[in-house]
Amino acid sequence: TSLRRNPSLRQCSPSSFLSALLQAAQLGLEIDTGLGHAYLVPYKTECTLILGYRGLVDMARRSGQVSTVQAHVVREGDEFTYSLGLEPTLHHVPLPTIERPVTFAYAVVRLRDNGRQFDVMSRAEIDAIRRRSRAGLKGPWVTDFDEMAKKTVLRRMAKLLPMSVEAQRAVTLDEHADAGLRQAFEVDLEELPMPDAVPAS
Repeated sequence: TSLRRNPSLRQCSPSSFLSALLQAAQLGLEIDTGLGHAYLVPYKTECTLILGYRGLVDMARRSGQVSTVQAHVVREGDEFTYSLGLEPTLHHVPLPTIERPVTFAYAVVRLRDNGRQFDVMSRAEIDAIRRRSRAGLKGPWVTDFDEMAKKTVLRRMAKLLPMSVEAQRAVTLDEHADAGLRQAFEVDLEELPMPDAVPAS
């Protein structure tokens, strides 16, 4: 499915393509299924796994300590205020139309002990992250900007949340992808166990 949607992936090395697939499988993330869990993005000859907003939400919930996760974008004209300090508050009343520029993104997490945390990022902060990302001009940043904006604020917030080892690993992989660092291991196709040959009938 990924190869059909993005023929440029055919230019990637088989080892990097398979490595990205194995990473997604180990993290339990669906690729390019419309669920927004994860995406495969080519960089020249290297295939990279990019975490989606819904994938990060799914992994946060798996920790067992997170009850609900919400993330939203704020658009120009929405009623939106927030304050920090000892009694932090956040208020957002969106307008019904969505064809307006994004001004903020925020994430709210409720924990099993009824504690709540939220984080807010301005459009300038989001765009700064996008400019540093190798995928800033391609892939989900272009096709799903709102989802990437929500993921960006949730990823920053995830560092303060009780999350599983797998979720922490997913966040690290995603940060490595943005920075242009090698995500994990390269798979040596020659060393993979091959299924037994099926005799011709």
